Formats: sequence, C-alpha cells, structure tokens
Amino acid sequence: MKQIIKHWLAVSAVASFGFGVSSASLAAVAVSWTGPSPLATYSVGEVVNPFGNANASGIIGGTGLDLALVLDSSGSMGIIDSGKTRNAWLEEASTALVNALPVSSTSVAVVDFDSSASLLQGLTPLSSDSASVLSAIAAIDASGGTAIDAGIDRATTELIGSNHTDGRTQMMVVVSDGESNRAAAVASAAAALGFGVDAIHTVGIPGHDVLTMQSIATAGNGIYTNASDLTGLVDLFNGTAGNLVGIDHVDVTMNDGSFISHIAIDGLGNFVLPNATLFFGANIFTAVAYDTVGNSATAELILTAVPEPSTYAMLGMGLVLIGWISRRRIAD
Repeated sequence: MKQIIKHWLAVSAVASFGFGVSSASLAAVAVSWTGPSPLATYSVGEVVNPFGNANASGIIGGTGLDLALVLDSSGSMGIIDSGKTRNAWLEEASTALVNALPVSSTSVAVVDFDSSASLLQGLTPLSSDSASVLSAIAAIDASGGTAIDAGIDRATTELIGSNHTDGRTQMMVVVSDGESNRAAAVASAAAALGFGVDAIHTVGIPGHDVLTMQSIATAGNGIYTNASDLTGLVDLFNGTAGNLVGIDHVDVTMNDGSFISHIAIDGLGNFVLPNATLFFGANIFTAVAYDTVGNSATAELILTAVPEPSTYAMLGMGLVLIGWISRRRIAD
C-alpha cells in the first residue's frame, strides 16, 4: 500500500552518476508533487498552493516526510572551529533545516550517536510540537567515540515503528565529523533500506572519513555532501546556498501558463508554489528539476475544478425559468 500511495503522481527521471559542484554523489533525478491530491475535486475560483519535492537520489516522494536527524555527539564535536564548537554549528544548522521544512506534512526524530546511540526525540509532527524537536537538537553534547552504525540502527527502528505515518517518505540525514567502522555503518545503511527506509543522506564536516560517508550514502540510496566550510552549514541545511539532495534548481510552469524559474527549495528539496486560482476543467502544473550536472526530471500535477453546486442550482433555475417563459409565450 505504501508504494501505491507514493506513486500517485506522474514522474519521469533521468539517471546520472558522478559528483556535482556541491560534492554530492548523484544517482537519479526525481521530482514529484506531494499535494494537494489530484484525486479530489476542486471548485472554480478556489486558491491552492501545490507543493512537491525534488532530489537526485531517485526518490518519488510520498504524501509527506518522516525524517530522522542522526547527529554526531562524539568528543571531537566539542572542538572549536571558526569561532564556535562543531556541535554548536551542527545545532544551528539542524535547527535551520527543521524550521525550513513543510510544517503540515513533516515529522522529525532526533538521534545522537557517539560510542552508542540515543533517541532524543521520537518522530514528532512539526505541526503540533516543533519545539520539542528543537529542544532535542539543542541537548546534543560532545563526548565519546563515533559509531555511525549505532545511530543508523536506532533511526531505522524509529522510522519503521508505530510513529511512522503511512505513505510518507522515510529519510535520514546523517552528520559526522569523525571516522567510524565503515563496514558496520554500510551494513546498517543497507539494512535500513531493506526495512523500508527510502534514503540515507550523509553530510561530512571537517575531520570525517570521506570514503565512509560516501559509502553510507551509496548503500543508503542517498546523497553525500562534503561540508568542508562550517560557516556555510546553515545555508546548506536551509536551502539558501545549496541543499543536501543534489538538486541545482527547480523550474515550475503554473496552471495559467506563467513560468517560475528557480523556485525556492529547502535543504531537502521541498518547494511550495505561490497562490494559484483554479479555472474550470484541468489545471496543469509542471515542475522540472535539475541536478548539479544538468540531468533533469519532470512531473505534472493535474487538478480538476468544477463550478460550485450553488452555481449548478442557479443554472438549473435559470433553465426552468426560460422554459416557463417560452411556454407562456406559446400559450399566449
């Protein structure tokens, strides 16, 4: 049932492999509409704000996102870098990411890992309790070793557990500055996909083992990003200067034919259209996503609008009245 729900919107993708300017490892471009549902009926004149997602890991988005932030809390995260500790940079960036995500269709969990892993906050809808998610991010410390596999395992348990919302994309963002047991971490990433997790994106900050973080992303159907400059981490996470999913930009054609170049996307590729007034019949919205090496994917959203029932009633009364007048004239 999950896969049926996730594929209720048309998507085309073009595969690509290599590295973009953002140091993201690319798989296949995908773009999809998250809402509103094309299966519903809309009224002429109704105003909507369609929203969707684009990524370079080939994921066809569901009806929303269940996200686990898997954050390094090892001792090296206490190192001062560019004026602040690394975990302070990570807290600021993770907070920016959460604040940029679609509130109505996203739940977030927070897992920290050092020598072991802890679930600091279970999957929590941002619409009802984003404050608890942000508090959990702020609670991450800096002590112990680096066991990325433990963090992935704990996040997997949460993403596939009872707090998961059926139909949503299940995703992790793993952030680390250190070395870890590569084989164990890769095995955990592969196991996560086997359990139903859709993607594991990785972000390596100064000191990380590049091959390990790349390998985790590859095994986890995700994108690896080398964030060598901590001062740009916030902009990377909130989408104002790059993103974590390998997308260069998204162009949109509205239902009235107007074109929006480079619509704003957040750090995980989510975008929202401006107000669109629906006209009678099929209203077609088209999104084209491009990765950092120029490959693209296209998706259409078709929303059907009909007159309000009251309009039909008025039209019917008008026809009755016309018929009555015609009959009177004939009789006269």
